[in-house]
Amino acid sequence: MALEQRRVRTLAAIATAFAAPACALAIAPAAAGAKTVWLCQPGQAPNPCSESLRTTYTTSDGVTKDLEVPLARRPRIDCFYVYPTVSDQPTINADLTVDPEQSAIARYQASRFSQRCRVFAPMYRQLTLAGIGGASIPEQAVQLAYGDVRRAWREYWRKHNQGRGVVLIGHSQGTGMLTQLIREKVDRFPKVRRQLVSALLLGGNVTVEKGSDVGGAFRSVPACRRADETACVVAYSTFNQTPPPDAVFGRVSGVLVDLAGRDPAELEVLCTNPPRCVAARRRCRR
Repeated sequence: MALEQRRVRTLAAIATAFAAPACALAIAPAAAGAKTVWLCQPGQAPNPCSESLRTTYTTSDGVTKDLEVPLARRPRIDCFYVYPTVSDQPTINADLTVDPEQSAIARYQASRFSQRCRVFAPMYRQLTLAGIGGASIPEQAVQLAYGDVRRAWREYWRKHNQGRGVVLIGHSQGTGMLTQLIREKVDRFPKVRRQLVSALLLGGNVTVEKGSDVGGAFRSVPACRRADETACVVAYSTFNQTPPPDAVFGRVSGVLVDLAGRDPAELEVLCTNPPRCVAARRRCRR
């Protein structure tokens, strides 16, 4: 519970940071020649995104069984994953050191995708739990984090993509970073959109115009409506129980919402339902 409360405060602070003016706290500028540090990429060791997927499960009659799930040998698509807020470093921005927190969340969230795709996951100087616990966050700190993600995407696109389809996967702060990346590097470019398999933007309040699949965060990349649809967005937040009216997720007045000058009354938070997509290719939108 304490960790979840910290994450909620984290998201609220990040949302404020995207709109807040810079404060007096000094932030080191991004080095012009900074190199991408990969948490996960094909052929790298260690690689928390491509470790053994061996797991143990319990059947309905209480029998425990082991299951070994193979990694994809020659996957036809890639996945580009940006992890959520996990850094416990005592600074506003994390550095690019791979700490246990990043490795653990990659195993937890991204490794399963290695059954279907090559997983690329960049390190980025994200806003830390300690950094966003303060009164305000300089815009420069947000852009420092985003700059690493953008640089990694450019490197991936230039060196590794080679015309392959790609799935974008983000959660929490990672969704915020990918939302901006899609707006800048995907949404306006038909060629790139054609290679977008899908974007899984979770826990980040992606917006659309009311009654529409586009018009909020993105102009051209729509919400997914069918299981066989591509070049679209899956976005949702999960709750243990019915969310209260003032929930920070699922509402335009919640966290990580970039209105871009729009009237919030014209927008709604996108919510797709993956099980509905899978079941007989039903419509996915809420």
